[in-house]
Amino acid sequence: MLAAAFAVVGAGKVSGDEESGRSTGRPREVITVSLEYQETTQPFLFRHLTVEPRATPFTTEPASESSNIVRGVLKFGDNPSNAISFLWQSAAQKLFLDLNRNQDLTDDVNGKYSAHVLWSAGPTFVNQLFTNVYLAFPTSSGSAPMRVDLHLCMDILRHPGQALCDVESHSYWQGKVAVGGHDWEVGLMQNLSDHPGSFRHGQLLLRPWEEHGRPFLAASEKADDTLALPWEGQNQVARASDAFAFSPGIFFEGRAWQLDWGAEPQSREENLALRLIEQLTPLGELRINGSFVHRLVLLGGPYVVVLTDPSASVKVPPGQYYPYRLWLKQGQAEAYFNYGVPQTGRANVMEPITGAKLPVVEPPPPEQMVLVEAQQPAMLTVGGPLTNCVSAAHRGRNLLLNYRLIGADGATYWLARYRNWKPPRFNVSTSGKLVGSGDFEFG
Repeated sequence: MLAAAFAVVGAGKVSGDEESGRSTGRPREVITVSLEYQETTQPFLFRHLTVEPRATPFTTEPASESSNIVRGVLKFGDNPSNAISFLWQSAAQKLFLDLNRNQDLTDDVNGKYSAHVLWSAGPTFVNQLFTNVYLAFPTSSGSAPMRVDLHLCMDILRHPGQALCDVESHSYWQGKVAVGGHDWEVGLMQNLSDHPGSFRHGQLLLRPWEEHGRPFLAASEKADDTLALPWEGQNQVARASDAFAFSPGIFFEGRAWQLDWGAEPQSREENLALRLIEQLTPLGELRINGSFVHRLVLLGGPYVVVLTDPSASVKVPPGQYYPYRLWLKQGQAEAYFNYGVPQTGRANVMEPITGAKLPVVEPPPPEQMVLVEAQQPAMLTVGGPLTNCVSAAHRGRNLLLNYRLIGADGATYWLARYRNWKPPRFNVSTSGKLVGSGDFEFG
C-alpha cells in the first residue's frame, strides 16, 4: 500500500502575466496554471470515517439479497448535508449509496457497487473494498467530483451491525508550472474529513516535474485518520514531503507566492485555474548541516518552504517553522525523518478493527522548531551521515536486538520501503562461526 503509483493523463498549460509590485516598484509576476483532473492507480490519501448506525429500514431501499445487512450514515465532518446514507449487504458483497441524499437508495444510477473481498482475520470478520466510487459535496466544495475507494469491515460475532469504514482518495487536479528556469508539478487534493471536497482545506502537491511519475502520499497529522494503514505506514504518511496541508503561502525556487483561484470545477472535464502571485518578502539565511538532503519542507511559518537538493546555505522567509519534513536520497537508497515515534516502541493506541495495540504518530518534540531571523543565520543539523546502530538487551534467555538508523542530528531515520526493498539483516557469530541470523522486523 505504501508504494503507490499513479498515471498522469496530461499536464495543464501555463500562461503568465505581470502586475505592479509593492512600494519597491519591482514587478510582481503572476502565473496562471490550468489544473486538470487526474486519477491515480493506488490511493494516496487515507481517512477514517465515523459511521452512524441505523436500526430501521430506509423509506425506499433495494430488495434484500442476504441476511447480513448493515444500514447507516457515513459522516464526512459535522455538517449533516455532507453525510451519505448507505446499505451494505456483506454476504452478497453489495453496497448501495444515497448519492443524491434523498433517502431513496434505489434511484442513484451510479450508487450500487460490488465488493473486492480482502484478507480476513477469521470467518466472522468481513473485510470488503468498494472501488471507483465518485462523490461530490455541494455544501463544502460546490460539487467538485472526487474518486475514492470505500473500505468496510465488521466483526459479525463480536460487533454485529457495527461497520467500520476508511475512505481512500484516487483523484486530484494537476498541472505544470515553470519557475526559476525549472518545471514543477503542482496539484490540489480535496479534503476527505471535516470539509469534504474542499480544495482550501485539502492538500497541496509541489515537487520538481521530473518526479511527477513518482509514487506519492498526501500528508496526515492525525493517527486516527489512517487506521487502515499499519503503524509504520501511519508514520510515513505523516511525514510525506511531496504533499502537505494546503497553504495559501508557498516559497520555492527562492521566491514567495500566494496561491488563489476563482471558480472551482463542477465536473471532471473542467479545469481549475490556479494563480501564483509573487510576494515580495525579506529573507533570512538558513544553514543546513548534513548530507543527502533531497527534500526539506518547513511548515508552520509565514510560508510553507519547499527546498529540493538545497545547498549548505539557503535564503528563506524569516519565521518560526515547526515541524519540518525531510527526505534523504543517495543513489537508489532513500530514508525519511522519523519524528514522534515512541523510542521504546511500546504500544500506546488500540486499533479498533483488530484490537491490536500499536505505536502511532505522536507530535514532534519542541526541539525540532526552526527559527529563521533576518539579521543572523539560523543553523539546522539534519540528514547524514547516517549510522547503523544496534542495541542489545537480555530478557531471560533471549537476546533482544533493536535497530536504529541515526542521522547527524542524533535523530532516527527510516529506510523507505518499496517493491524491491530489503530490511537490514544481522548475523550472530561466535569464534568466527555463524550461529544465527535474521531480518529486523520494521527496517
